[in-house]
Amino acid sequence: MAAIERTAYPRLKKNLTRRELREVYTITTEENQFAHSVARGPIPILSFLIMMKCFQRLGYFPRPKDIPASVISHIRTCLHLPNDTEPNFQTKALYRHQKAIREYLKVTPFGKMPLDIAATAIYKAAQVMNNPADLINVAIAELIKERCELPAFSTLDRLTRRVRTVVNYQFFNKVLTRLSVKEKSKLDQLLDTSKQLQKSDYNYLKDLPKSQIYKPDYRG
Repeated sequence: MAAIERTAYPRLKKNLTRRELREVYTITTEENQFAHSVARGPIPILSFLIMMKCFQRLGYFPRPKDIPASVISHIRTCLHLPNDTEPNFQTKALYRHQKAIREYLKVTPFGKMPLDIAATAIYKAAQVMNNPADLINVAIAELIKERCELPAFSTLDRLTRRVRTVVNYQFFNKVLTRLSVKEKSKLDQLLDTSKQLQKSDYNYLKDLPKSQIYKPDYRG
């Protein structure tokens, strides 16, 4: 599995500066009006706007436990709500609210079409690159470009591994079909060992070359 830290997959920062909170999570008048048209009451509106601002930042809905307290506090302040007002993400209206947010932001929910977009992007990129993290980044960039919701990181990782395996198999098969019988035999012999030879020729091929020692020479 590719390490999420090695990819461009968006994640929420735990320690945000005041400037970051102000620039990324401040509620606009239009967003506030939209939230009031969808949700009813201080807690649902607060919960709705927290989800929407996080979705704007990430391209997907994060787990409630991953949302930093500073983000919740900042949005609560924007709404002029008491400090003891806490969001509630366990409501029956959650999926309706998420659907409204996607429609408002004109983002396609992750499904068959975004999956095909990601798979196609990975397949094309895998023709010239092999690192899983790089391939995941290509998929992320293409999904964002097409305004598609990002899936869970594990979904991208599994998809990348499947497509990468297919592409690599195609490369291996193409090379194999171009080898003559004699060339295949020589390759097989690389794995042979005997009592005289403790290592196969393949192992010798993998040996690192000895470093050349350079002696200083300052003669003119």
